[in-house]
Amino acid sequence: MGYMGDYSMCICFPKKFGVSEAGPPVDVKEVFMKYATGGGSGMTVEQLRRFLVEVQGDVEASMEDAERIVEEVFKRRHNNAKLPELALSLEDFQFYLFCVDLNPPLLNKVHQDMTAPLSHYFIYTGHNSYLTGNQISSDCSDVPIIKALKRGLRVVELDLWPNSSKDDVLVLHGWTLTTPVELIKCLRSIKEHAFSASPYPVIITFEDHLTPDLQAKVAQMVIQTFGNMLFCPPESDCVKEFPSPEELKYRIVISTKPPKEYLEDKNLSSRGSNSLKDKDSDEDTWGRMSADLTNDDDKSDCDASEHSQCDGDNEACDQLLRPLGAPAYKNLISIPAGKPKGKLREKLKVEKDKVRRLSLSEQKFEKATVCHGTDVVRFTQRNILRIYPKGTRVNSSNYNPLIGWMHGAQMVALNMQGYGKPLWLMHGMFGSNGGCGYVKKPDFLMNVGPNDQVFDAKAKLPVKKILKVKVHMGDGWHLDFKQRYLNLWSSPEFYTRVGIAGVSADKTMKKTKKRKGNWTLVWDEEFTFQLTVPEIALLRIEVHEYNMSEKDDFAGQTCLPVSELRPGFRAVPLFNRKGEKYTSLRLLLRFEKSGMPKQNFKVCLCWRRIFKTRVVEPPPDVKNAFNHFSRSGTMTVDDLLTFLIEHQGENNATKEDAQAIFDSLKHLNIFHRRGLHLEAFFRYLLGDHNLAHPPSSKVHHDMTAPLAHYFLFTGHNSYLTGNQVISASSVEPIKDALLRGVRVIELDLWPNSKGDDVEIRHGGTLTSPVDLQKCLQAIKENAFHASEYPVVITFEDHLNPNLQKKVAKMVTETFGDMLYRSETENMQQFPSPESLKKRILISTKPPKEYLGENRGDVSETVSGRRNPSDVGEHFPDEDEEYTVVQYRQLIAIHAGKLKGGLENWLSDDPRKVRRLSLSEQELENAIRTYATKIVRFTQRNLLRVYPKGTRLDSSNYNPFVGWMHGAQMVAFNMQGYGKYLWIMQGMFKANGGCGYVKKPDFLLQRGENDEVFNPSAPLEVKTVMRVKVILGEGWHQDFHHTAFDRYSPPDFYTKIGIAGVPEDKDVKKTAIIEDEWLPVWDQDFEFLIRVPELAVLRIQVLEYDTTGRPDFGGQTSLPVSELRTGIRTVPLCDKKGNKYKHVRLLLSINFGRPYDL
Repeated sequence: MGYMGDYSMCICFPKKFGVSEAGPPVDVKEVFMKYATGGGSGMTVEQLRRFLVEVQGDVEASMEDAERIVEEVFKRRHNNAKLPELALSLEDFQFYLFCVDLNPPLLNKVHQDMTAPLSHYFIYTGHNSYLTGNQISSDCSDVPIIKALKRGLRVVELDLWPNSSKDDVLVLHGWTLTTPVELIKCLRSIKEHAFSASPYPVIITFEDHLTPDLQAKVAQMVIQTFGNMLFCPPESDCVKEFPSPEELKYRIVISTKPPKEYLEDKNLSSRGSNSLKDKDSDEDTWGRMSADLTNDDDKSDCDASEHSQCDGDNEACDQLLRPLGAPAYKNLISIPAGKPKGKLREKLKVEKDKVRRLSLSEQKFEKATVCHGTDVVRFTQRNILRIYPKGTRVNSSNYNPLIGWMHGAQMVALNMQGYGKPLWLMHGMFGSNGGCGYVKKPDFLMNVGPNDQVFDAKAKLPVKKILKVKVHMGDGWHLDFKQRYLNLWSSPEFYTRVGIAGVSADKTMKKTKKRKGNWTLVWDEEFTFQLTVPEIALLRIEVHEYNMSEKDDFAGQTCLPVSELRPGFRAVPLFNRKGEKYTSLRLLLRFEKSGMPKQNFKVCLCWRRIFKTRVVEPPPDVKNAFNHFSRSGTMTVDDLLTFLIEHQGENNATKEDAQAIFDSLKHLNIFHRRGLHLEAFFRYLLGDHNLAHPPSSKVHHDMTAPLAHYFLFTGHNSYLTGNQVISASSVEPIKDALLRGVRVIELDLWPNSKGDDVEIRHGGTLTSPVDLQKCLQAIKENAFHASEYPVVITFEDHLNPNLQKKVAKMVTETFGDMLYRSETENMQQFPSPESLKKRILISTKPPKEYLGENRGDVSETVSGRRNPSDVGEHFPDEDEEYTVVQYRQLIAIHAGKLKGGLENWLSDDPRKVRRLSLSEQELENAIRTYATKIVRFTQRNLLRVYPKGTRLDSSNYNPFVGWMHGAQMVAFNMQGYGKYLWIMQGMFKANGGCGYVKKPDFLLQRGENDEVFNPSAPLEVKTVMRVKVILGEGWHQDFHHTAFDRYSPPDFYTKIGIAGVPEDKDVKKTAIIEDEWLPVWDQDFEFLIRVPELAVLRIQVLEYDTTGRPDFGGQTSLPVSELRTGIRTVPLCDKKGNKYKHVRLLLSINFGRPYDL
């Protein structure tokens, strides 16, 4: 498809942009003129003091304070430490306002009453504080603990487990693949760093899985490590009131369940099932393997089944439950944890003579607030409530902490090792009160009314405060960011998002306009926020750099507690995603807080606004085409046929095709028997007879080549319903994948718990199993609904020979004649898809290789680590030889790696073909050195690529890395959604959606000297694709009228681009059409494409949202090589790839040759 042409050479250099200082904003000039001497010539110390008192609200500012500021300004700006005779100039004054240390937005000292009980404070709390990354396979270390303490964290969580020899204590996340760290190392690090950021107490919560002997050892470690720092409560069976932070300065406090309760729990769990027990103390351990680990909530709201034959009420039981070592361990506990028996209401019961700590997962807490919101508030007035992330947050993500704080929960535990909005909110909240880690709860959470009523978070609240924020300017990006981080070719285009995080009524987000042209930006835009609960509201600030082709670039963020904002002009430092302060980056803002004034109101009856949808006019392109091909305002069948051939490029169109279009429009009132009028022609263009890529297109690729010549629609762990760690295994994802056209299904074979049957599950994880027989039957029933071409089942086999024999029998009996058996193990080339129609193929390693390679390749378990209980030593029996032969006979596509390294794995044996599997990481590493060797290997052999083990959330990777190198089986997790899965679905819409797409010729050809395609070589532009986004329709029919905005019609824009090889990748945006259900864009875009055979057109419609992320309005991906030219309609799909009934775009698509540029 390449074309000869003359080219002129153009050498491009990144443009360098000078940085000029922006002058003071108008408001700064005005206030300077007001307070400075002689109409603004200079500001004296006395005038500066007046400014501090009257504008900045520093009512206690003294002459000494003002002198210190002036001295510092002159020292930094003019290298002069002496107090000058002249006062501050306008530039000096602006310099002072922009100094974060001289003019901060918050007071940097403890100022709240610290003498109340601990339950009166929000406490800076971490979850699984020892983890460096995700909750499943990351390392445990004392480093995250040290980092957290230096940030001011006051509650550290440690999970205590015996080591393998049961003689020492380790810290790790139980029942996962996390590597341990020694307890003593964690304790010593806590001792060393506990009070580096704050003198107030550090609480260590233990989640204890120890024997009494090891509990005694822990007690000894803790006492010896902390000595007099350790706070030990008075000897008493119960704590009647918690001490205050002031009393506990520089003390270490231990919180856990008393040993007696742990033993009761263990007795209960040993009598019960082997499923995950809902413990109290930091209850997010993963538990033992269970058939269903997704249901980690309480059994409804009731725990009445939690009873024991030995409840500790008699002396014999007490002696049993108080072994040697327990008293010393129990004496450490200053904050006892535990749950009373019974329903959730019983757990929240307040006891007059006893206080305690209760722990709930975020899910259970949300349920509690729905049913027992005021009980939660009442409980937290004397007791401590800890909330922790739900178990499905395997990637260490976090939840909204404000839900907990709004109900008085003191310990809202977050994963500190990542970043994101919830963690930024946590940093903002605990910037309060001098950053000491303790924030006094608002009075409304502690007050009790005359009828014992407490605060009700569900009640509608009046506005208490009005906060005005004016964003004046920003500076420092040229110092803290490398230029290429943002935009290499043009000056940055910054905007600021300002909003409130708080209760639902207060939550909002607003934006400044984009400012372009300099690294020092001036916005001068003011925003007003009405706050119902200002005491826990947080001001959120984010700066972004607008990027037309991709997601906007992050350029700094911060969160500030509204209740502690200092009024006036303030320098606000910005932080990176991890919450680390940039050296130079800051904004100049002005804050003004006021109460709600008394007002007179008129009664106004309001009705919900209904938005009428106008009928869209045919756009100019449609009118022009109609006028050109019609006669006297009417288009006959012959006219329509001419239009199809000449304008739409349908060279094979017939009069019957044109008549079929006429017939499809007869039911419309706009149809006229003499021909199509403009409106009917427009409806045809928007209809299913005019699709850019018709789903009914036939298989048109040559299907008689060997399998190695095709890309195959391939699934990964096809049985999983959700994430890779704790989701259920089921036949439903297999059925869904097959009905979508997937042709390669992966099944992991494991023995059941008895070792007498075969089940499917993800080994070394907590996924629940499903029977192999159910999966095979589901494949048989659904294999050929979407396509008649072969289905390949890849087995990852962890079975002994007897179970392999059982699998062979199941497969043979289930599939019968559908099963393809190869006549020889050493095929010189694979059969073709055409010859394998409606056949099932098995692909796996031969049994001999499994046995010879320590029982199989477990590289696809989480992080590649084995679970010792899953993979054991194999002892062959006398029947093994027979079993191996039976099982081998199933295998149509042999898999395996040759001995040696990557170079050997990729060797091409002319005597036989095989399948090789590489993780995405292995492939990325391989292409650096062996790119052409991979291409050569995939010309005859099959290469399967699968997601790396750290994709615990079942996310996916860029499939073009594999396709560009000829990999046939690029295996994806099909159960989710996202950009890469949409691309995969787009690629396999090609060739009639049959699940097989013929590889481009350049990946299969060899040159005169046996050379093959080099993916790393520069590529020439083969074609120019021009797309005009004309209009869209259907949202008012497929979406609820409040789906995007409750009070106005949506503001749609379209992102359109090319996904393909790196040189072809491009994304562009239309303008935003405001307040319109039927947007008309009429915008042209041009894409230069080097490898059109692998290019996919990506389209996504979004609704612009001033308060947050854009709302999703539909998406689709289409293979560029099969797009029809002309004016075409493109139906859009939801996030999971299901087509909307009415939502669609009208595009104009054309292709040109490079020299047309």
